[in-house]
Amino acid sequence: MVRCQKTAKILLLMLLVLMLSALVLTGCQSQPVDQSANPPAPVGEKEPGTAMGSATVEGFPPPASHAIEGRENCGTCHNEGVGGAPKTPHPELTVCRQCHV
Repeated sequence: MVRCQKTAKILLLMLLVLMLSALVLTGCQSQPVDQSANPPAPVGEKEPGTAMGSATVEGFPPPASHAIEGRENCGTCHNEGVGGAPKTPHPELTVCRQCHV
């Protein structure tokens, strides 16, 4: 009887871990961004909630001058300077948000 209870507890714990894992994984899916309601500002214009215009510290990279949501692939514009975007001096570095916060 004790062995049966121990097995039932282990199975219950495994089921709980499985359910929590499924819950976490389904909540981490990328959601499409609808920019029709809030289109991005043109390059060089400040968007609400961005750091553009804030003082930069000498020796540190400049902050992103526009909202990032929906535009996570920075190289699309900044590798070639598309649409007036500042051209990156280091296109081989692809994790832009590591430094440009």
